[in-house]
Amino acid sequence: MPRVYSSARNKILDATERVILRDGPHGVSVDAVLAESGMSKGGFFHHFPTKAALLGGLLERLSRAVAATAATSMRGAPRLLGRSLRAQIAIAFDVPPAERKHTRALVLALLAGVMESEDVAAQARKANRDALEIASGEGVDRGAALCVQLALDGYILGEAFKTMKLKREDREALRATLYTLVDTTPKLPDRRSRAHRGARP
Repeated sequence: MPRVYSSARNKILDATERVILRDGPHGVSVDAVLAESGMSKGGFFHHFPTKAALLGGLLERLSRAVAATAATSMRGAPRLLGRSLRAQIAIAFDVPPAERKHTRALVLALLAGVMESEDVAAQARKANRDALEIASGEGVDRGAALCVQLALDGYILGEAFKTMKLKREDREALRATLYTLVDTTPKLPDRRSRAHRGARP
């Protein structure tokens, strides 16, 4: 049975995701999305006036989906320390294959958008900064949080571009190491606090 879409916007975004998964970030074009979605040019440009707006919309939608999955994971977390980072690790390693496919589409859309638009690049940088601040607020050292974020980015990129296919035991080893980094690295006092204490007689 054909899918019934709640909006033309979602139909366009779903078609864009399929094009990205099939052809990669360089395969995205207005014509390709029109052919995949069956939309008219007028209908397309009504929702997305530029290609950059299209990629930004896809990135925003997929980011919301990932955030919702993370929020569900965090609700069951027994403690605050590093729960957002642990949720990110779980999304990268433990979600079902269909959801991991969406994460891969997110990464490819991000790359395509960053190459096309500074606005999309700024959107991605803000998301990364926000994630770092959240992790730091949960008691994780900023350096440890950065290591986890960058390791996850590298792992997801490797999967997305098929340059990395870890054996099961290697995936489990990487996942365990990232969890250990989150859970056992103490948060260091900031430099101002250390300087203040050191200045006391």
